Amino acid sequence: MLTDDRTFPFTAALHNLVITSRRLSIIPLITLFLGLRHRWRVDLLSGVAKS
Repeated sequence: MLTDDRTFPFTAALHNLVITSRRLSIIPLITLFLGLRHRWRVDLLSGVAKS
């Protein structure tokens, strides 16, 4: 597929699109993790204190 000069630009653009979408899809997960990090820590500490 990469040996055909006519399809190489399409293949390169498709590859770039896949890489970009993978990078963009991780942003909401990181934001969610950072936003809930404090709540998880508080819940874990309250569970230790009850025991």
